[in-house]
Amino acid sequence: MQSEQEIEFKNLLTKEEFTRISDFFNIKPNEFKTQANYYYDTADQFFKNNRMGFRLRVLDDRNELTLKTPIEEHIMNEQTVLVTDDERDIIIQKAIFPSIPFIEEIISTKHLTCFGSIQTNRAQLKLEEGTLFLDHSLYSNVEDYEIEFECKDVEEGQKFFFKLLDRHQIPLRSTDKKIARLVKAMNSLKG
Repeated sequence: MQSEQEIEFKNLLTKEEFTRISDFFNIKPNEFKTQANYYYDTADQFFKNNRMGFRLRVLDDRNELTLKTPIEEHIMNEQTVLVTDDERDIIIQKAIFPSIPFIEEIISTKHLTCFGSIQTNRAQLKLEEGTLFLDHSLYSNVEDYEIEFECKDVEEGQKFFFKLLDRHQIPLRSTDKKIARLVKAMNSLKG
């Protein structure tokens, strides 16, 4: 199991801004990798009510179960465990999870269900200041574009991120996490 603090800044982009940033960093279409995220919660929305997120991420070369817990603004504690392809299939088909220390207490008394999924085409770029991600996501009849920046220091990371947006004439937009955007999109379909 891997546990780490994640310091992250994010901003939604228009398709044109997304293309402009991709071109600026010389990111080619074949550098985008597809991943699927399946989000889980209890019937009484334990994770949502505690501002947490629990997901299964399926990538070409691995499957990750991740629990994200907020520490403070822009900082999350992220606990991740790898699961096999067989475990992944059982999770997707039956919502049955392997024994995971950070989640056992919750699922010992409650059942988790998948409430939605997002498919993301993601490019990742390592920079001196941190790691930049460009995401093109599809979910619940929505298509969006996003830039994320992960770093080791909140203050320095924020300076770099704001400067990057300013340099490319991209306005700072209040940007929810993907899981929150998924929930909003699903709720809007319900009417």
